[in-house]
This record gives sequence, C-alpha cells and structure tokens, in this order.
Amino acid sequence: MLVALGGCLTAGIASIAQQRDIQLRSVRATTEAEHDLHGILGADPDVRNVFSGVRVSYQIDADATADEIKALVAQSQKHSAVFDILTNPTDVTVDVT
Repeated sequence: MLVALGGCLTAGIASIAQQRDIQLRSVRATTEAEHDLHGILGADPDVRNVFSGVRVSYQIDADATADEIKALVAQSQKHSAVFDILTNPTDVTVDVT
C-alpha cells in the first residue's frame, strides 16, 4: 500500500510537471506508516489491525520554485486514486469462488 501510494503520487508529479513544462531532475518519495504489530499479527484482539498514520515525504529537484513544486504535489494528490481511496471511505468487496 505504501509503495502504491508513493508510486501513484510520483507518477502524477511527473505527468503534471510535463504538462506545466517543469523539468524534473530527480524525485524521491519516502513513505512511512505507524502501526502496532500486535494487531497486524493477531497477537492482541484489542489492537486494531490498521496503520495509525501514513506519511509521504518528497525530495524534488526541478527547474521550479518551492511554491511550484508544492503545487505539483498538491495537484498530484487531487488526481491520485490511491491517495483518494486511503483518505475517503471506499467500499471494498472480497469474493471467493
């Protein structure tokens, strides 16, 4: 999930930069999440199996101002399906056939 989030946002940044004629030299995303392994491993039924926080940090080297780079990232968030599914309730169905 963290890789999907970082990859989706980064692809968006690259696409939007190209549309805005911003030359990217490098883009580095670092994704982190906080969680309690007791919940994930089922060791404690009272601990929820969930990330309690997710962070994405970017280091972007581009022919752009700091404000233009922040705008790229903000626009990427608006168009990222992975960001949207993590920040808004989404119905998920699992079937076994």
